[in-house]
Amino acid sequence: MIAAATADALNRIAARAQDVARAYTAGGFASSNDVNTAKAPEFSADALSVAAPPNAYFLTERANGARSFTRDGGFTIDRGTLRGADGSAILGYPSGDARGTLPVPLTLPANDVALGRCTNVRVESDGMLSYTRSTIDPRTTERGVERVTAGRIALARFPAGTQPVRLDEHHVGAPQGIPPHLGTPADGTFAGLATYARDTGTVDIDTSLAKLSEAYRAFSALAAANKARGGTDQTAMDLLK
Repeated sequence: MIAAATADALNRIAARAQDVARAYTAGGFASSNDVNTAKAPEFSADALSVAAPPNAYFLTERANGARSFTRDGGFTIDRGTLRGADGSAILGYPSGDARGTLPVPLTLPANDVALGRCTNVRVESDGMLSYTRSTIDPRTTERGVERVTAGRIALARFPAGTQPVRLDEHHVGAPQGIPPHLGTPADGTFAGLATYARDTGTVDIDTSLAKLSEAYRAFSALAAANKARGGTDQTAMDLLK
């Protein structure tokens, strides 16, 4: 049977190893707060890929209605709905204004989706989900294009010093009894989004590697102590024979 101290040491190694792996996960969170740090986003060629301002989160809703928060802004359009990398719906405000309303899943107009009229779909720095729609003037039959907005992405942040509850490597939840502040990008309380960008997570690779090395050294020291104690115990048993 493994001693409790040995099991704890192995768990620390496993946790630190997971943190190292999450250093390469878009929008990833570490399980240990001491390896988190602000990092600049990377360039992305995808017009739906954006990075949130520091300490801000996107709101997501899963199929079962559960809501959470993420910094992974690698979005896609699936059947007209803006979704995150895990398929969760991204929440926002269809009117573009967060005042006096609750965020809901952002969707493109059903008629335009059905007719294939949504082209050049993108997320802009102010959080607007927009697209280009082809038009035909009924009088002149001249063709044209117009910009259409389907809503504005919601952002959330927690009070300074508050640690959200980590749900998985991409999502966190609100601490019990502490509601987040909600708003939209570039609304005066939140900065704008970085467009054509992808969040690189908050895990500092150098620090996480150093912490993993410390965990291994602590385990080695514990193993050596256990071996020495085992040898002493055996000597004592031999003297009693």
